Amino acid sequence: MSDNVNGQVGVNINIKPGDPLIQVRDLKKRFGKLQVLKGVNATITKGEVVVLIGPSGSGKSTFLRCINMLERPQSGGVVFEGVNLTALHRRELYHIRERIGMVFQQFNLFPHLSALDNVTIALRRVKNMTKEDAAAVAKPLFERVDLSDKLNAWPDQLSGGQKQRVAIIRALAMSPDVMLFDEPTSALDPEMVGEVLDVMKALAQDGMTMVVVTHEMGFAREVGDRVLFMDEGVILEEGAPQDIFTNAKNPRAKEFLRKVL
Repeated sequence: MSDNVNGQVGVNINIKPGDPLIQVRDLKKRFGKLQVLKGVNATITKGEVVVLIGPSGSGKSTFLRCINMLERPQSGGVVFEGVNLTALHRRELYHIRERIGMVFQQFNLFPHLSALDNVTIALRRVKNMTKEDAAAVAKPLFERVDLSDKLNAWPDQLSGGQKQRVAIIRALAMSPDVMLFDEPTSALDPEMVGEVLDVMKALAQDGMTMVVVTHEMGFAREVGDRVLFMDEGVILEEGAPQDIFTNAKNPRAKEFLRKVL
């Protein structure tokens, strides 16, 4: 771990596609007496799309939130771009999180701000951009997800799919090195799921590193480079989508897939 002249934690910006971007080692997390993660190990490489599947309550979302330290594990390590996040203080994490985009189940938009202001507020407050410069970053992203006509719309004027696309833009505007998606379509009506998944597919095609918790098995099969199956706080099986979905070895994984496919 290194520090730059501003006192911020340095990161390894020389990571190339295929190199480890995130390394999780023996991660354990409990809430009170409930052990949610029981020693999770995983490596995500730059440019890879990793999809986490498994039953509700298996620890998938907690694992995702531990990657950027929204939840601090009791033990184990998370190394991001060469920096052990579990060893950092809150202020140091604040700067690292700029490089880790996160999209939640709920959209978490500010109801009193327009769609554009929801996207630009972090650029202005965290990166100290002017309003004009922040808008110049945000507007092409609205065009990219076909929302350029919604710049001045309030959140309550947007559909669920549109709100989630704004939430994705908000994360992308910070130019992250990885995007974490925590069941991004679970709060959407069925007809709105496709428009969000299409944006995520485009990101994957552009080479964005992504870790996705989802129940959308079609997306996992089509877009995922690797699928991790979790249950009861551990990863029981991982592999290429075609291997997991057609020839899972773990009995619990086979049972789960038999019910959802």
